[in-house]
Amino acid sequence: MESPIYLINKRFNSLRPSEKRVAEYVQKNMDEVILSSLQKVANKCGTSDATVLRFCRSIGYLGFEDFKISLVPELLSKGSTSYIQLDQNQKVNGVNKALQKNFRQQVDSVLINTDDKDLVLVASHISRANKILVIGLGGSAGVAHIFCDSLGSLGILSYCLQDRSIIQNVVPTLISGDVIVGISHSGETEEVVSAVKSANVYGAYTICITNFSPSPLTDITQLSLITGVPSNLLGSYSCQARISQLVILELILYELSKLVVKKDNNHLLSDQSEKTQTTNKKKEIIS
Repeated sequence: MESPIYLINKRFNSLRPSEKRVAEYVQKNMDEVILSSLQKVANKCGTSDATVLRFCRSIGYLGFEDFKISLVPELLSKGSTSYIQLDQNQKVNGVNKALQKNFRQQVDSVLINTDDKDLVLVASHISRANKILVIGLGGSAGVAHIFCDSLGSLGILSYCLQDRSIIQNVVPTLISGDVIVGISHSGETEEVVSAVKSANVYGAYTICITNFSPSPLTDITQLSLITGVPSNLLGSYSCQARISQLVILELILYELSKLVVKKDNNHLLSDQSEKTQTTNKKKEIIS
């Protein structure tokens, strides 16, 4: 079962404004929520009991008590509220410590909540693909470039697209067996959503890396990998979002590296077998 804080971050964008207030309160006061009644949490958030209950159900729990029970192991493992909210008036030393804790916990969250089976499946499709497109705009474009460079180091050719007109021209060339990877923190980037939707029509395998589920992007993608970064002062421009995307890509690259080594070993064995057969034939001719 995914952790409650991860589920909140993952589904934050799909929550109603009043439910988002509850989500933000829980993120900041997890230890208090465990000891609070439904009514107390509603009062703290300036909303109704029904809204708090709806929030719990929106992220996958039967009710408030069920949600509180799920927070206990989360709190015990962290020792405190999961994320420290940064204040623009904080001193540098305080910000450094807060960022250090947030980054560590976020990386841990991605590692724990990313399904190994999904990573193996993604690596398998990429390793067998005829053509690989990686699409990202804005901040995600940099992450897309890094992924393509890393794929190249493994001997895997891919194309990084961030220009709208080029995306429109290249996506229609995809066929069955090809792969498209759409990267969008919000899951709402119009060009990425449109490209993935078109790729589905052309028979390509579609993968996305995004922060929120459900979202327009996850709704149309065959396999979604979720970062689940909490909202902060910088929003999608936060390096925390990019670092989490890179963690997922690193996991994919690790799985790909195993496939590449296996493929190379098979080629080596095949070459050795051919050489042995050739040598034996020469010996037969000589004798």
